[in-house]
Amino acid sequence: MPESRVVEIPIGDRRFSVPIPNLIGVAEPEHTPGVPDKREEIIRALEAPIGSPKLEELARGKHSAAIVINDITRPYPGGLMVEELARRLNAAGIPDERISLIVAYGMHRPNTMEELGEKYGAGLLRRFPIVHHNASDPEKNLLLGYTEGGVEVCINRSFAQAEVRIVTGCIAPHQFAGFSGGRKSVLPGIASLETIRRHHSFPIRPEAISLGLLEGNRFHKESLAAARIAKVDFILNAVENTGRELVRCVAGDLEEAWLAGVEISRKIWTVAIPERPDIVVVSPGGYPRDFDLHQSQKALGCAEMVCPDGGGVILCARCMDGAGKPGKLLREAKAPQELIDRFLRNGLEPSGTGKAYMLARSVTKFHVVLAGSAIPGGALREMFLDGYGTVEQALAHMLERYGQDARVLVIPNASEIIPVVEQKKGG
Repeated sequence: MPESRVVEIPIGDRRFSVPIPNLIGVAEPEHTPGVPDKREEIIRALEAPIGSPKLEELARGKHSAAIVINDITRPYPGGLMVEELARRLNAAGIPDERISLIVAYGMHRPNTMEELGEKYGAGLLRRFPIVHHNASDPEKNLLLGYTEGGVEVCINRSFAQAEVRIVTGCIAPHQFAGFSGGRKSVLPGIASLETIRRHHSFPIRPEAISLGLLEGNRFHKESLAAARIAKVDFILNAVENTGRELVRCVAGDLEEAWLAGVEISRKIWTVAIPERPDIVVVSPGGYPRDFDLHQSQKALGCAEMVCPDGGGVILCARCMDGAGKPGKLLREAKAPQELIDRFLRNGLEPSGTGKAYMLARSVTKFHVVLAGSAIPGGALREMFLDGYGTVEQALAHMLERYGQDARVLVIPNASEIIPVVEQKKGG
């Protein structure tokens, strides 16, 4: 008989100790310790770039630079990275006023300067010109060419016209790209709406959840091709553990340095699942991973890989910023299948059909409820979801539905876990 025990589950900026009955496992990576000094690790990576000369050598004789940074939904030590990159660019003769920081929103909502200041430090932001990428503004984007797969590479003009082009980010498992970081800072990060639309629609978008999958992944390959056409000169990416501690930095060549980081990330985040559960409890990992329903959906992608069709999924996510664009589409739809058919027919639309499609797919395959969400229950029901104030209440509902002996699996950082199911239930 499975055990019952207390498990810590992150929701928003807190961790809740929840008694879990019939527990078959907690899918967490083995702990990988973080480095004692983040700045020291960033400097180490910059001093030993992979597949590339040092940044100061690349920048010597150049007059301008652009550094792509993440928006507030992506945790990583971006402020320290910018400081150390700027130190080397300054040494090569490029002053702060000619180093632009380009915020990679993709299709996310723009951040306020106050929000960015909390992440990067207001003083740091005052040092450099800040460019808020706008995927929808044709005047702010520049067409550079096309990939072999037919994707037009139209990206942020300020980045394209800079003499030194740098991207920063974090390498972690991703439900479509296999892993984040590297080339994703360009596509979708600073790409035009049409470029993102083509890239995020079928047949380029993988139909199955592709956490950790690069081989044969066209979504990854087209993103990499776009970043090459954009002529990325240098990357600086972080690899973090489940506690958001920096484990390793990689710097240098767009692909070679990134792949070195991917192998470290893969070892951290791959987790064996003993068997398929009847009920899976997933959390994106707390704030900012559960910033809104748009971001929190990624935890459902992991659930898709382990939960049998018809099973129960409890999504533990605060969603302080609400449901976002996909929420509006779900509320307007008569049935989830309507959104699935719309995406299959039209592909990605600016209204948020991609995430709405993924959420609709989840609620048609599983019984999905939210726990601990700031989204009102009435709004959740309009989106074909049920909501419970606590994880305990959601579990009680699931056990009533699936039986008191239903087996439960908990995945506390499901946005990034690469789950490998060892065997199916019953053999």
